Amino acid sequence: MGVLRGTEWRRARDAVRRSARVTVVACAGFYAARYGLGDRTVAIYALFGAVAAGGLSSVPGTPRQRARTLLAVLPLAMVLVTLGTWLAAYGWAAALGMLVVGFLVTYSGVGGPKLVGLANGLQLFYILPCFPPYAPSTLGLRLAGLAAGVLLMAAAEMWLWPAPCPGRYEDRLARAGRVAAHALRGLAGDPPRIPDPESLPEASQALRMSRVPPDERPVSASARDRALSEGAGHLRHLLAQTRQLAESLEKGAAPPGPAAQGLLRASAAACEDVARALTCNAPPPTRSWCRAALRAFESNRVRPREAGPYSVTTVRDGAIALDITHTADLVVVAARIVLGAPLRAGTASPEVRGAFWYAGRPTAELYFWRVLAHLTPRSVYFQNAVRTALALSAVRLVVGELSLAHGFWALLTTLTVMRTSAADTRTALRPALRGTLAGAVVAALILHFAMDAPAVYAVMLPPCMFLAFAAGSVLGPGWGQAFFTLTVAAAFSQVARSGPELAAARVLDVLAGALIGALVGLLAWPHGGTGELRRACARVLDQGTRAVTDVTDTLTAGAPTTDALPRARLAQLIAEASYAEFAMERHAPRRDGTASDTDFQVIMLVGNRVITMGQVLLDNCPPGALSAWPRSAAHLRDAAHRLRLSTLRFSHELCSGRGRPPPADGPAGGEPADSTVIRDVCAASAGRAPDPLLYYAVDAAIWLASLQRAIGAARTPRGATGTTTSPWSGGPP
Repeated sequence: MGVLRGTEWRRARDAVRRSARVTVVACAGFYAARYGLGDRTVAIYALFGAVAAGGLSSVPGTPRQRARTLLAVLPLAMVLVTLGTWLAAYGWAAALGMLVVGFLVTYSGVGGPKLVGLANGLQLFYILPCFPPYAPSTLGLRLAGLAAGVLLMAAAEMWLWPAPCPGRYEDRLARAGRVAAHALRGLAGDPPRIPDPESLPEASQALRMSRVPPDERPVSASARDRALSEGAGHLRHLLAQTRQLAESLEKGAAPPGPAAQGLLRASAAACEDVARALTCNAPPPTRSWCRAALRAFESNRVRPREAGPYSVTTVRDGAIALDITHTADLVVVAARIVLGAPLRAGTASPEVRGAFWYAGRPTAELYFWRVLAHLTPRSVYFQNAVRTALALSAVRLVVGELSLAHGFWALLTTLTVMRTSAADTRTALRPALRGTLAGAVVAALILHFAMDAPAVYAVMLPPCMFLAFAAGSVLGPGWGQAFFTLTVAAAFSQVARSGPELAAARVLDVLAGALIGALVGLLAWPHGGTGELRRACARVLDQGTRAVTDVTDTLTAGAPTTDALPRARLAQLIAEASYAEFAMERHAPRRDGTASDTDFQVIMLVGNRVITMGQVLLDNCPPGALSAWPRSAAHLRDAAHRLRLSTLRFSHELCSGRGRPPPADGPAGGEPADSTVIRDVCAASAGRAPDPLLYYAVDAAIWLASLQRAIGAARTPRGATGTTTSPWSGGPP
């Protein structure tokens, strides 16, 4: 609880700093233009330029990065103000422009958190000038005020109570790498040392996006952020497999042999190099550790054993150690991409074709492909863009038809209350209406008694604006709406003569914007990210298990490869976007009082593992490579098709929203495939050297068993007890 209170205190402190910064900049620009220059137009646009750039926008990064982002977006803001100014001549034209601008600005968030944080501010740059009076002659003054507000805000980001620099996801990755390196060195020791059982899962959990502040999450389309996210996924799998080896030793298994120890030491060295390079400005990590150990192990495990045949446990632990080293090699590749180090085509081609297909590609191309990938009604980004555009354009039409004064307040309210689901929109609607009504009552009283006393409004503006942003962040949106109502009353009363009717207009505008926003949210994709995430995860499981059966049939029967892996990769991309939206929503509890019985994060990891290991097997085994061993091939095909069949029901349950825990005795179909395949390999290696390709059957069996157990773990209700096994474990033979 102490950590939680500390986190809340830091969040409140940052909100207060940000509110003070916006208040000082907005009021300085407003007062300088209104009372220094005597120009009302410049004053209003300087005020709202600062509010849009600082109050309604949330740009991640260091103070210098935030300032650069605001400077870079200034030309686009001027274009939007110009467009809104010219389209204000006709209500239908302004509404049509709102439809296009609303969609494009909201959909641009697919590119990353910077664009998401700027969305509301950019919308305001069009909303403010697209209402009467139609005055294109004032365009120059509007742009001057806008530029002043944004430039002052950019300067304030750097020099006026600058926000602390956010943490780096690279540091989290480095800490997890050091934990993995320490555990792997201990397991490779003589005698081996078993790591702390809590250290590995704790390091893995720290990499989950839900544990990372929004401004630290690597979710943009750039190669760097993609590599950070991919590297974290691979490192989480490495930590889970390391834990499996530790649990095997705890149960009395034989220590790893010399070849497996070499793999573990090489993996530890690679993880340590990654951690050092990401945090200490050391040279980029090298793949030589893992590559040399992999070659040595592959040549060793197919040699005849003088001391007798391999045991099942030895073969299984060796296969897990091999998987750890392959995964460590992928972590090294991810770190090199993050650091901008080159990847040689001859050694990196399998990874570039698979998990790291984006390595070396221009950033503009990566953003282009992400935009195209989400142009589908199944994308949450696309859905949000359509919902926001429809709501804003509808509000603009209604406000124009009813000739509501200060109609831009209605659109601003729509932006405030619109959420990704109807339930969240309703939740935001109530405090917004209550706060606006309370603020309007107070504003009406002040306007009635103060009337033509601009000094009262000049004194009133700074504290009200500060409380509008600070109280909204700390105490709740209702308080923010109440003080924001007082803020706009104080600002517009200094621009033109106002009375209590200004407060009434504010209430009418807020009611119109809130009700239309709620109606559109109810009619267009009302379930938001939760319903879409279930469907997206069902597609991940469907396309992923299709890819598993395709890869298995190709290796064991020589079946031609299909586009199953690319389809699985696209399904994974859409699901990750849906999961990001899901994490920001309020989730209603189920009837039994629990939040959910599905671990969506594990499903994300399942999809990642299907794509990565499936590509590795295809890169190393020619079609039909395992058909020479019919018994092993049959076991692998049976396991792949059982995985497919057992997942179909789970996919249906996800789509319907009715999840059930898996059967206690696991999927039907007899003995696990990893045990039977490993026994085949042990029999084949009894005193002679088997074909090296036969050992890929063991790798495939471990892969299939880990996927089956992971899907079972995803179906287990949260908080269920009775198992401490990692969902990525191969399980005992």
